[in-house]
Amino acid sequence: MEFKKIQLNGFKSFAEKTNFLIEDGLTGIVGPNGCGKSNIVESLKWAMGETSAKSMRGSGMEDVIFNGTSNKASKNIAEVSIIVDNTNHEGTLQYKDMDKVEVRRKIEKDKGSKFYINNKEVRARDAQMFFADLSTGAHSPSMISQGRIGALVTAKPTDRRAILEEAANISGLHVRRHEAELRLNAADTNLKRADELRKQQEKQLASLQKQAEEATKYKLISEEIKKIEAGLYYLKLLDIDNEIKIENEINSEAEGEVNKFNQEITVFENSIKVETDKVSPLREKNIENLSRIQRLNLELQNLDEENVRTQDEIENIKRSLKTIEEDIDREKGIVIDANSNEKRLKEEKNELIEIDSKYFETEKLSNQDLERAKKKLKDEQNSVDEIINFFADGNINIAIDPIKSVKNTITKIKELINNNEINQAFTLLDRCQIEIDEFLSNLKDEDSKKKLSNINKKNENIKLLQEKYADSFSKNQSIKKESIKRNERIKAIENEVESWKNLFLNSQKMVEELTERKNKLLSQLSERDQQPKAQAEKKGQTNEGLRISQNEKIENEKIIEETDKKINSLRLELNDIQEKSIQIRERKASSGATIEGLKKRKDDLLERVSSELNLKEDDILENSNLNGVEELPNSIDQEESLDKKKREREKLGSVNLRADEETNKYETEIKKMEQDREDLVSAIIKLKESINELNQKGREKLLEAFKKVNRKFNEVYTKLFNGGNAKLELVDSDDPLEAGLEMLVSPPGKRLQSITLLSGGEQALTALSLIFAVFLTNPSPICVLDEVDAPLDDANVTRFCSLLEDLTKITNTKFIIVTHHALTMSKMNRLYGVTMPEKGISQLVAVDLQKAESMVA
Repeated sequence: MEFKKIQLNGFKSFAEKTNFLIEDGLTGIVGPNGCGKSNIVESLKWAMGETSAKSMRGSGMEDVIFNGTSNKASKNIAEVSIIVDNTNHEGTLQYKDMDKVEVRRKIEKDKGSKFYINNKEVRARDAQMFFADLSTGAHSPSMISQGRIGALVTAKPTDRRAILEEAANISGLHVRRHEAELRLNAADTNLKRADELRKQQEKQLASLQKQAEEATKYKLISEEIKKIEAGLYYLKLLDIDNEIKIENEINSEAEGEVNKFNQEITVFENSIKVETDKVSPLREKNIENLSRIQRLNLELQNLDEENVRTQDEIENIKRSLKTIEEDIDREKGIVIDANSNEKRLKEEKNELIEIDSKYFETEKLSNQDLERAKKKLKDEQNSVDEIINFFADGNINIAIDPIKSVKNTITKIKELINNNEINQAFTLLDRCQIEIDEFLSNLKDEDSKKKLSNINKKNENIKLLQEKYADSFSKNQSIKKESIKRNERIKAIENEVESWKNLFLNSQKMVEELTERKNKLLSQLSERDQQPKAQAEKKGQTNEGLRISQNEKIENEKIIEETDKKINSLRLELNDIQEKSIQIRERKASSGATIEGLKKRKDDLLERVSSELNLKEDDILENSNLNGVEELPNSIDQEESLDKKKREREKLGSVNLRADEETNKYETEIKKMEQDREDLVSAIIKLKESINELNQKGREKLLEAFKKVNRKFNEVYTKLFNGGNAKLELVDSDDPLEAGLEMLVSPPGKRLQSITLLSGGEQALTALSLIFAVFLTNPSPICVLDEVDAPLDDANVTRFCSLLEDLTKITNTKFIIVTHHALTMSKMNRLYGVTMPEKGISQLVAVDLQKAESMVA
């Protein structure tokens, strides 16, 4: 059998379904620490039947279920499947004919785990035995997990013997022997319990035999009581039969009188039926006439209502026509108003456009006047600036601070004039005049006074020019505002004209719609005017039909009344005869009820006889104490005899009536237990023979495997160490099945010594030598090496990898190697990278190194 694939779903960090293909040669698993590499190895061991949660690095077995991350919810189920190919049909006998075997283990929270082989649920032991027969399993030496190398080195010799059992292919044999021993112990226990149980039942059998004697006496008395009870029931049944005979005679007499009255009743009923049949058609005819009258009256009522409704509709149509004509007149008035207003607004618009064109020249002249006034004002201000600058430059020996103040004030005045803020400019100009006057009064130099007086005059001129500029500016702004108002009015007129046009169009459309509605209403009015005449004709026809139906109804009612009087007379006579008949029937029914009651009593007695005595009616006398007695006693004497026997039985006290049955039962069980004991003894003998046979075969295979492994161990050891020698010894017991396995090794240049005295690297290589020696002796279909190269240096890793390559050539074992070592990675045929693109969730990335090398080449 060949391992083909491992499928994980919800196992530890593998949240989603993941397939791990197991192909020929060396398959490496790489990745950083904590990414989930060892989870693949643990999933393989778990599916093979691992029962220890500690081996799975958890506190409980449910810890193998994906526990969720910050972004992904946890799962409730974990599954691992191992697909094994068996196309060569070389597997165990049970699965030899199957091309493929799938072993699946599933665990669900709070429900435990289950095993399936080819989707059929099996025991955990069945799955473990399947892999044990393949020389592998969760605890097989071929499953080398982290730290297992060190454990193999430090293990007790007896624990180390498991490797030798693997090589001898007796792991399954060992398990079967253990099961046989368990069955043997169980058989011994059952044998002891069976002996104890038989002793207890023999004691109970002796007690039951005494109880059986008392039960026999009790049964004899009970049998006599049963016969007396049968006699008592027989007497009671005779009394009931006599009473039934008397009531039957009364019943027969009443039956004759009832038949006579029944004949008379039949005659009267036939007469009533004849009269009833005669009047029934008339009644049905009257019902039809009544229905017709109601229908005709309803038609007349509907015609009147329809006439009123027609008149109302005519009035409504006339009112609607009047309203429509008023609406048409209103809409036509709107059309006229729209035309007149549109004409008026267009005339107004033309006048405004004409006025605007006339005022265009006036606005142009006003702008020119404003520019000229502004220019004169600016020239006058510049001349004042020159004088002030003259003073400011210090050409006159005076204090110039007032002059600078005036200069600053004039600068502000210019800004205000440019911004058309004339009033503020006038205020600052007046203040400037006051400052100059004060300055002149304090000035003593005549030439300076003259210049400053000139400034004062210029200031007066500026004021006059400012007033003129302000007047021009005001006129200019007035003309512009009027022009803006005219333009705004023109736009408003255009909007009003558009509005009146829309109103004109809407009114015209409304006039057309109203005219169309008016024509329709006139057509409806013409139709309604024709309806009253047709309704009057139909009303006349209906009245004539109503008169005919009413006359026919009156004639039929007279005939029905006469016939009903005759029928009532016949019914009175019939009732008198029926009352007499009822009295006879009641007497007959009373007699019948008495007979039924007596029969019921008889049936109840027979039922009691059947249930209590298990007798039929014909067998009662034969099984009673009255059988053969000529003069039968009365019921009272029979009851006294019954009470006497019952008192005699009560004196016996409580009796175990089933003592006979229980005695027979215990005797049968004791015989069966003796037979079972013989079977158990035989089974124990067979089990012991089977165990001895298993032990014998196991010893032979183990000793044979020991020789082969010992030889291979030395060969592999010398290859890995480039020299030295190694050997194996069976210690601690003469029985190979109970002995321990000790490794004695001698590295190159060292004496023979125990493995525990070697260095870490030497211990690892020695342990690997033993494992590979087992593979060479009995190759396992799969071998897992989890970071076994960690303690080795580069040279030893190279030798380790070379040995792996040799093993793949000479065996069919598929190797899965978890490693961090670059040299080991380079020797792999393919690599699986375990990554965590999302924290806490592992994914696989596969790379076939052989294909990659061929592509590069």
